[in-house]
Parts: sequence; structure tokens; C-alpha cells
Amino acid sequence: MSDIATTTAPMQRVTLRLGQIRVNENNVRQDLNLDEKFLKSVAANGVKVPVVVLPLGEDTYELKMGHRRYHAARATKQTEEERDAIEVPAYVLDPSLREAGEDFIDQLIENDDNYRRGLTELEQADALFGAVDAGMKQARVAQLTGRSRTEVSRAVRTAKAVGERTRSLLAGAGAYDLDLEVLAVLGEFDDDPAAVERLLEAYAKNRFEFQVQWERDDRAEQRAREQVRPQLEAAGVRLAEDGDLPQTAEPLSELAGPDGEPLSSEAHAACPGHVATWAENPREPGEVEYFCTDPDRYGHRPPQEDAPETEGDQVGEQPQATREAKPSEPSREYVKAGNKAYRAAEKARQGWLKDLIGRKTAPKPLAAFVTAQLLSCPKPVAQWVGDAGRRDLVKELTGYDNPAERAMSATPAKLTLLNFAVLAASFEKRMGEVRTWRTDNAARSSVYELREIREDARTWLSFLAEIGYPLSSVEQAIVDDEPYQEGEPEACDTDDQTAEDSEDTPDAVSAEDSEGAS
Repeated sequence: MSDIATTTAPMQRVTLRLGQIRVNENNVRQDLNLDEKFLKSVAANGVKVPVVVLPLGEDTYELKMGHRRYHAARATKQTEEERDAIEVPAYVLDPSLREAGEDFIDQLIENDDNYRRGLTELEQADALFGAVDAGMKQARVAQLTGRSRTEVSRAVRTAKAVGERTRSLLAGAGAYDLDLEVLAVLGEFDDDPAAVERLLEAYAKNRFEFQVQWERDDRAEQRAREQVRPQLEAAGVRLAEDGDLPQTAEPLSELAGPDGEPLSSEAHAACPGHVATWAENPREPGEVEYFCTDPDRYGHRPPQEDAPETEGDQVGEQPQATREAKPSEPSREYVKAGNKAYRAAEKARQGWLKDLIGRKTAPKPLAAFVTAQLLSCPKPVAQWVGDAGRRDLVKELTGYDNPAERAMSATPAKLTLLNFAVLAASFEKRMGEVRTWRTDNAARSSVYELREIREDARTWLSFLAEIGYPLSSVEQAIVDDEPYQEGEPEACDTDDQTAEDSEDTPDAVSAEDSEGAS
């Protein structure tokens, strides 16, 4: 038998006018926090949860629990007479069963977060969806809950989209504190548990926006490819999926036909090595590129390259040696994965910049950065400030068709953000080269000023990180001046001993050893 004695104080349920209730002067709550949503709800519904009172005699009562409800109800009327006439449900305590100090314990139990929990965003969305699903109009739901119709509509859509599989993953990850915006994205990928897991992992690492963009790009790519696969199959063209091409494969664009011109897919169709694979074209994710799996075996060679000399000629093997002398390149799969990550990061970053520039006030370091860049005039500023493409990007980042006109009436804080938008567009245009993330010699030899572009990108991304931008892994690699590691397949390891002896990077030669390669 328990040693703890319990006493339940009987309470009588009544209806009281607010004019009969006196506020408890010993209430410890200092901030009633009567926000607009709460006030709208009380105005539409009245007080639903009974207040708790103690009789004082002469038909008056002292308020013990429910101070926010009491003051919110009074705030819905204009005059004292109207306020005093408001009726609310109440429980009346028996004074004879109260002990000294119990008022304060009741306040603690009623309001302490350790004793009660509000609904999570998903639970709130479920409640709103339940009301609508039961037949209540969304406009009425909005009125009764103090929300806007847009908020109700978005919550209902989210609750409907987040299915049982995603809810199970959320429960398994203990992810109960996600806001409605994040939940809406998870609902978007409800049919792909692996994507939801990646998104939850990215959320935990503060890289959610990047992962959202990557997942959307990947889904668009997969859907476009699904449209093309049956066409290739019907045409009898063998398809090599990402990672399936042998190392000996070469694109037809780098091989010559009988006329010395690059091989067309039609002319090469009968070759046993004829194969299609997915091209890297973000604008047309379903586009294919044609390859020969083994040009040497099937007698193809690059344009302008003579046929091998007859037996006994000293230079008979030179064409193959020439191809091997090209700057070492990372695997095709690694490059495609890095490019895909870089493009997703660019979209997510510019979305973040747009939100930042749309604020009313600027982060403290912004003004100093803008001033320093304008005074030093580095290459991104000097090259892109007057460019038409930069002006278009400024419009996109600011949301204004005529930013200069908007600047005429802007506050000083907003002017700082508009000036920053000009610099942001300039640096973003400078980083428009997708190979900025690469450190290999092949990229450096094919892109003019790649080292300088990467250095400018490092300056820009470092500053954004300073003011709160969450760097993706590909951006972090640029800031750290390290090769991008994520997405490097194990199959990228080459049999070449030089590659095996190099650092664990896609580079075959270090940056220091390739000075002047650009």
C-alpha cells in the first residue's frame, strides 16, 4: 500500500460571467502572450476549456487557473460592460480542501512545460485535416483556429501528403520538432523512403535545402529517363546506365568515321561496341550520348589521326600513347556526381540569398563586406557588375523588375541589402562555371582561370558561411581547398600506379605539381 496520501478536491461545473471573477494577485505569470492567433480563436470559439475559481462570497470568485483565457476573452469586447457580460465555463473549488501554498503549485502544474506538451506541427496539421475531412469548410476552420486560410490549406495538404511510411521514419528518428515547411517537403517524397531518409539526415546536418534541391533534380532526371528507355529499347540500342561504361569507352564525338568526320550514331549503329549512355545535360536530363565501348578493338580512331603504320614502323603505337599522355581525368561517374551536386548547391544557395536579400534588415558583417569588395574591386566585381546577365540575376535575387527604382525609396538597411544583391549576382556569375569544384589537371587545362575562379568562390562561400549560410559538402570542399570526396565511387580507383600512389582524391597530380596547367 502506498505511503502517499492523496486528496481529490471536488469541483462544481458552473457558468460564470467575467464580471463575477477577480484576478488572482498572486499569479506568477508576467507575460500573458496574447498573440493574434490565440485572440482570434477565442473571439471565434469563446472560452472552451473551463477556468478554475475559488468562491469569495457575495457571488464573486477568485481566478486560480486560466488567466490567459480570461484576459483573451475580455480582449474580444470593446467596453467594460460587454466584457463583464461574457460567460465562461468554470470549475469551482471547495475552499475547505485547499492547503497553504497550493495556489502556486497549481500554477506550476498547469503551465510548466515538463508537465504538458503542445502539439507538434504535424499533429496540428492532422487536427486541421481531420476537421476538414469531417466536413468543416476550410474557411470555418481558419476562423475557429485563428489561422489564415492559406495556413489551413497548406497544413491540410501536408497532413494528407505525409503517409504512414514517412511517419514511421519520423518516429524512428525521433524527429517530432519539424516545422510545416520541412514536413511538406517530406510529403513530396513520401513514395520514396530512401529519399526521406536522406532528407532527414541532411536536416540533422543543417544541409536540408541543398538535399531538397538535389532530390528534386534527381527525381526530374529519373522521370525524364523513364520516358527515353522504351524508345531506346524499341530502336534496338543498348543502354549503359551510369557506371556501366568500361574504361575503354570513348564518345563517338571523339572518333572518326570513314570520311574523317566524327562518327554519327547512325553510321556506328552496326558496330558491336555501339552503346548509348546518359548525357550530362541538366536542361535535358533524358538526353543520351553515344559511345563505342572499345574503339581500338573495333578499328575506330580520333579525327585527323592516321591509321597505324605497317609492321616494322617505329611509330606504329604512337596514337595510343598520345591518348594516354592527356591530362589524367577522374572517372566519368565521379565528374557527373560532382557536377550534379554543384548545380544543386547553386540553386539552393541562390534561394537562400533571395530570402536574405528579401529581409528588412541586414546581418552586421554585410556592410563591411560590400564596402571592402567595392573598394578592392576583385575580378568578380570588375568583370560582372556591368554584365546584362548579372542584371537579370539581380532582378531574380531581389524580386524587383526595377531594383534601381526600388532603391530610391529604400531604407538605409534595405539599401545595404540591394548593394549586396549586386555583389551576390557578380560572385554567382563568376561561379557559373560548373567545373569550379574540380581540382584535377584535366579541368584546369580546359577552363581558363579555373584556379582564380575557385579562389573567388572560396572568398564568397566563406563569407556566406560567416553570415549563416549552411555549406553543402561540395561547397565546403571549395572553402577548405580540398578535392570533393562525396560521390566518388570505389570503382573510380584506377590500375595506374601513379593514381594509387597519389592522395585519396580524384586528382592524379597535386595542385602544387601542376602549376601553370591552366
